This record gives sequence, C-alpha cells and structure tokens, in this order.
Amino acid sequence: MDTKKQKKFNWRAFVSLYVTFSFIIMVISGIVLYLSPAGRIAKWTHVYILGLEKESWQAIHIIFTFLFVIAGGFHIWYNWKPFTSYLRTKIQQNISLRKELFTSSLVVLFLLVATLANIPPFSTVIEFGETLTDSWATEQTEPPVPHAESMTFVELAAAIDKPVEGLMENLHNSGISANKNEIVKDVATRNDLTPLEVFEKMKTVKTVSPSSPYAGRGLGRKSLREVCSTLQLDLEKSIALLQESGIQAEAEMTLKDIAEKYDKKPVDLMEIINPGSAGH
Repeated sequence: MDTKKQKKFNWRAFVSLYVTFSFIIMVISGIVLYLSPAGRIAKWTHVYILGLEKESWQAIHIIFTFLFVIAGGFHIWYNWKPFTSYLRTKIQQNISLRKELFTSSLVVLFLLVATLANIPPFSTVIEFGETLTDSWATEQTEPPVPHAESMTFVELAAAIDKPVEGLMENLHNSGISANKNEIVKDVATRNDLTPLEVFEKMKTVKTVSPSSPYAGRGLGRKSLREVCSTLQLDLEKSIALLQESGIQAEAEMTLKDIAEKYDKKPVDLMEIINPGSAGH
C-alpha cells in the first residue's frame, strides 16, 4: 500500500497568517501604550496592564513591528506575480481615474500636514492620549525626582536633601537589606517590591517642604504662563531668568515638563523665577 506523501509546509500561507497575527498584536500593544502611564510613573510603580508592564508592551510593539516589516517583504515576494498583475491593473484603472487619484493624493497630503500642524481633530487625539497618560499621575505615584529608580540611595538622598544614613536605617528597620551604593530598582527587584514601595519604606518626606508657599498648589502641572499669572510674575522676565540659568522654556510648557527635561524639580524652577520665595 502506497504511503501518503506528507503535505509540504506552505510558507506562503504561513507568512500570510503571520502578517495577520502580527498586525493584531501591533494594534493591541499600540492601544495599550496609548492608554498607559508616562514612563517615569510606570518605572516607579510597575503598573501592570493585561498582566504586563509598560516596558514589556513596548518591547512587544517594537519587535512585532520590526518583524511585521520583514514578513511583509516575504509576503510580497511569495505573491509577486499576482501583486504585479494587480499593480498593472490598478495603474491602467488610475489612468482613467485621474480625478480619484488626484483627490486621494490631496486627502493623504492633507492628513499628513494636519497631523504635523496639530490641527483638530488630529491634535485632539494626541491631547486625549496625553490626558490619559497624565491621569495616572497622582501625588502618591509621582517619583520624588526624575529617574529616582535608577539612582543609588546616596544619589537619591542627595536629590531630596535627606541624610542617607537615616534613610538606610529606616529601610533596614523595615526588613529591607540594602547598601547605600546600590541602585533603588535593583533593591526593589531583589525584594519583590516596586521602587515606590522601597521609597515608602524609607519613610522620606516630600521634596517640597509643607512650609513652602507652593506646597499643595499643584503648580507643577500648570503651564509657565499659568504659574506666572497665579503668582503675578512677569512671564517674559521669568523666561529670561530661566534662560540665564541655561533652561529653555516656552510659555505653554508645564513646570513639571520643563523640570524633567533638565533633571530638576519644579521648586528649583520656582527659585529661579521667584528667588527667595520657594523653600525646600
């Protein structure tokens, strides 16, 4: 009895299915990243979305996008004849569809320009995404300083102006073994904690003192223009003072964004634009 020949692996079908599945994963990961918190909060609190952290979703999105392009190339190669035949047909059709070709080209060009120019409703989509990102930020989830999780305890103590010995003693009293020269996130990982939880166990206070005239006023989330209006400061002079300190700022930028760009705290900027009034 003749044995049935084993059916050969169909690479064309494999590539087509892979492109489809990759596209689905890219869409899901893209939506998750659109909804996810800012990197500083994700790294500080280890927020999980559908069981994965933001960094994992970023890795998935990048890798599958990269492989999607490669698989797309193979898809074209395996379907070269029908593709070129389809292309010739479309070119012949477009010769008689000049109005449609011209209109579609204008629409694509308009979408590109409108997106780059931040024109509604395209800018609204971007702004809505930023609103979703900022919605994760609370007084509890914000790191005390930018990139706090990547600092050693010595660096973190210096950044928040606290004695490292006292912080380490608080940490040891909480049952966490750590060396002051270790990086915060490494200690957090070793103890199955988030950097935020490690920081809380150190029982540190906010970097802005309660006695500060700016405490609890939420100035960090306001634009430079709004801050100057609230405190009755001259906007142009404030921008000039920041420039003198090597900080380039625009009126519509938030104090928090400016501070993060230059590895500073909002209170540092307040000391520049309104010297002598902000305290640690």
